[in-house]
Parts: sequence; structure tokens; C-alpha cells
Amino acid sequence: MAKPPQSTMQVNVTPVLPGGGKDDRRGTLTILSGERPGRLIEVDGSELVVGRTDESTLRIEDESLSRKHARFFRLMGNHYVTDLQSTNGTFVNGARVSTPTQLADGDRVQLGLATVLRFGLTDKAVVDEARRLYEATVRDRLTGAYNRHFLDERLQSEWSFAKRHGTRLSVLFVDADHFKKVNDTYGHAGGDAVLKSLAGVLLKSMRTEDVVARYGGEEFILLVRGIAVDAVMTLAERVRADVASCVIEHEGKTIPVTVSIGVATHEAEKEAESIESLVARADAALYRAKELGRNRVVAA
Repeated sequence: MAKPPQSTMQVNVTPVLPGGGKDDRRGTLTILSGERPGRLIEVDGSELVVGRTDESTLRIEDESLSRKHARFFRLMGNHYVTDLQSTNGTFVNGARVSTPTQLADGDRVQLGLATVLRFGLTDKAVVDEARRLYEATVRDRLTGAYNRHFLDERLQSEWSFAKRHGTRLSVLFVDADHFKKVNDTYGHAGGDAVLKSLAGVLLKSMRTEDVVARYGGEEFILLVRGIAVDAVMTLAERVRADVASCVIEHEGKTIPVTVSIGVATHEAEKEAESIESLVARADAALYRAKELGRNRVVAA
């Protein structure tokens, strides 16, 4: 008698709670120590590769991490982590792992020497609230751009990345022209409307991987990684033009606004430069843009 054909259908197993309902909680990683502590990352996709280069899905600036350090993935409803032959290892609750290891709610995962993550199974509402709370700590409340504290951390991490990998790093120093006059004419509420609109234009004009941060007052800093000097100048000119064409309405009045931009780029061969000197060069270029009549871009 012929044997019946075997089914090749793959069946995904969804965890079931003790009460009989499906477990709809999401897999998450929360950074406990290392770069940007408190940040929450969802890991319910097909995979998440963590490392210290852009080749990874999640880049963490930690010198003890390998280029591609560890992989998190979900299979048959369960979550796993596996080491990608890293130099300094991947640990789950203190034990080094070399093969795919299933994660349970609350497990601590250490990558390398300094990055510690907590794995969790979390309801969507809790995920959304955790993300909101984290964003509140790194965003400027008025404009929605990153705040100065976040900027200071990213300046250092982006600088370390550029020096280690020999890549370019550009700083764009952006300042709203005649902002005191805006406040005097339209009041501080009008000035706030200008800053919010300006930040909105900057955020829309930049790439996802770039950093848009409020430096202080009417000044913003943009961090741009890995593109040539002429491309950075083209980007800065586009930002300037986008701001100039922005229509800002406040209490029935239209408030015109322009910006001056100073640009400085670190090249790999400038070994003696520091992140402080790079920012200072962009600031000096901004000052020259204002001296030359404002509403323009000047390179250091």
C-alpha cells in the first residue's frame, strides 16, 4: 500500500497564555547601559542584526562590538539571539552563547564589554508609552528636534565612528536670521511659531540617518555622515531655499524667515582635528554668512 504524501505546510506556533488566549505581546530590547540608555527597540521582525557599522540593522557605537555582532530573530513564535562570531562575545544572563538561544521575558543580554540590553515581551500600549517617554528625554519640547544633551552625545559617537572608519562627518550650523526682530514684531508666541516651523523644514529636508538638533535659542545643528563636500553644500543650499520658501502663519499674519548656514566637513586625513574644532569651524562659517548679508551658505 502506498504511503500518503507528507504535508510540507509550515505551521507557525503562537504562544498561548495560561488563560487560553493568544500572547500578543511584542518582543522588545531596552538599552540598559551603553549608547542611548532607555531606548526601546522592537524585535518582532524577521531579524535584527546588531553591530557597530552601518552594515548592521541596529548600529551601536561601542568599540567592543564587532562589525556584525549578534542577531536577534523570531521563529515559531519564540525569540532567539545568536552570536555572529564576535570578538568579545554575546551573553544571556551572564552565560556566553555560541548557538541560537531562546529568550524569555526579562532576560539580560550583554553584547561585548559595555552594551547591556533587556529583552521583554510587552503590550503595544506599553511599547508606545515607553517610546513616548524616551522621546521626551531626547527631544526639544518646543520644536521636536533633538535636544542639546542628545546632540552632545551624538557628536561624540559620530566623531568616533568617522575617525575609526575613515569617513566624512559634516556639521551644518543653522541660525534664523533677524530672530530678535521677529520676537519684537510678533511677540514670543510668533517667535515660537517660527522655531517650530523651521525645525519642521529641517526635519523634512534631512535624511533619516542625519541628526537635527536644537543647539540653543534660534540655532540648530545638523550632523551629516558620509557624503562628499560638494553634496553637503548642495544639501545645505536646498535647506536654505526650503526655509526661505516656507510660509509661516501666526494670528492671521505671515512671518517671513530665512537662515544662514555655516558648513564644516571633517576629512579622514585631518588627523589633528577634534569634534570641538569641527563645530567651531562651522560656527565661524556661520558668522561669515551673516557678515556677508545673511540668507546664504558658507563653507569653512
